[in-house]
Amino acid sequence: MAAMAAGLWIDTLRTPAALLASECAAPASLAEMAWRHASLMPASSIAMLAAALAPWPRAPALGARLACAVSMSVGMLAGAQLGMLAALPLGVAPFAGMVAGMAAGMAVALPAVGSP
Repeated sequence: MAAMAAGLWIDTLRTPAALLASECAAPASLAEMAWRHASLMPASSIAMLAAALAPWPRAPALGARLACAVSMSVGMLAGAQLGMLAALPLGVAPFAGMVAGMAAGMAVALPAVGSP
């Protein structure tokens, strides 16, 4: 999640946070959301994938790391949408809702693939 946060900071230097949040809230299929996310937030996408796939000490096998990366990506995409949906009626800043949703989606995805 730290890698995703660092990448997101880099992405906001290039693309305004409000635009990122509005694009994440727009309805789309999973494939469309993934494409939108990768094109608007390349640094956070690359950082998250690199952190998930890197052969860290005591890391699981590549297949488990790949399953984790896919699960975290889906969690991040779904979480961004749900975070935005929750933020608007609560009066929370859209970008904060998106980031909280992304982190929550990733956190929920980790136990689903057996990661610590």
